Amino acid sequence: MSKSINGTPVARQVDGGQNFVEVDEDSSGAAAISVVHKSIHDGIHYFMEGWTELNNTDEFYVKLVTPSDKEAHFSWTIEATGVLETDFYEGASGGMTGGTSVTPINSNRNSANTSGLTLTKGVSAPSSTGTTISSVKFGVAGRAWRMKGGEVGRDNEIILKKDTIYCRKFVSSSDNNYVHFLASWYEIAD
Repeated sequence: MSKSINGTPVARQVDGGQNFVEVDEDSSGAAAISVVHKSIHDGIHYFMEGWTELNNTDEFYVKLVTPSDKEAHFSWTIEATGVLETDFYEGASGGMTGGTSVTPINSNRNSANTSGLTLTKGVSAPSSTGTTISSVKFGVAGRAWRMKGGEVGRDNEIILKKDTIYCRKFVSSSDNNYVHFLASWYEIAD
């Protein structure tokens, strides 16, 4: 069984039920988009982007709190113009005061959905870091570097625990180190 528009097949039934796969008119192949791309179209994909300038031994912290009713499928890209160490902690507690709240942006600008994940940048250090999920040091003074995912070789996504505090720590080993941070995620409800 297939669906058609003006006699041209556009979708074929795949499981004997109500599920169809779209068919590309030119190639007659299945038309597919990634899960991440679909989450953008569905209005459940969010991002935050920012930067800071750090000098040698400066520390900068970002606090993330995940929602209790959704899984955040999270990825990040970090760039620096100098040497940078960055750690990602799960279950951090205490401290993390001050800072500036960041409003996550919905990647589908037509969607009214809002993220359940909260972010605060520039907080004080946590009293307890909890479990270290990632610890990476990269870069060369005066040369821009990029890190994606969390570690070299990771498939660029981590599913964060629900109702959990995470903290990302940045420590510069260079003066005038411009650090760019892009976090993106989609949220799946229970």
